[in-house]
Amino acid sequence: MNRIRAGDPEALRLLLEETWAPLVRYLTARMDSPEDAQDAAQEAFVRLWEHRERWTEGTPRAVLFRIGRNLALDRGRRLDVRRRWAGRVRAEPPPGPTTPEEMYRAGELEREVSLAVQALPERRRDVFELVRYEGLAYREVARVLGVSVQTVANQMSLALRDLRARLATHLPDAGEMPDDARSNDG
Repeated sequence: MNRIRAGDPEALRLLLEETWAPLVRYLTARMDSPEDAQDAAQEAFVRLWEHRERWTEGTPRAVLFRIGRNLALDRGRRLDVRRRWAGRVRAEPPPGPTTPEEMYRAGELEREVSLAVQALPERRRDVFELVRYEGLAYREVARVLGVSVQTVANQMSLALRDLRARLATHLPDAGEMPDDARSNDG
């Protein structure tokens, strides 16, 4: 571990040769596909290398397996969230814009939403994007950002308030909003 922590690429190459196949095997047993397992193994090596100065306990192999396991668990959680949300979506999606004017308005709305999200303060934007776009629960976002779950809840509430204010002219009345648009299960 000391050689890796010192940034020795040869030590990383040796670790890769020694650990790649067992790590991919381990992850394949926990993921849907060998390709996903290989992606997670690659990400584990990247994270080990990028954060090598922080690793003080355990062998490099143990650290890699722990990172890989966490990646597999996170991916499983995200898939579960997506499956739950997919079950809530109606079987037949609403018709999309069909006329040039509708297509123009839809594009404008998409740009407005993107600008509104980008205008949020950094922490608020991170929380909003991880919850709404990545499907993470508040607890998971708290771990990712290194903050409390309450901080995540507060930041999400403020993000929604800011977005509602900025996009007020584009939003339906609150009575028209579906219940799940106002809450997070996480």
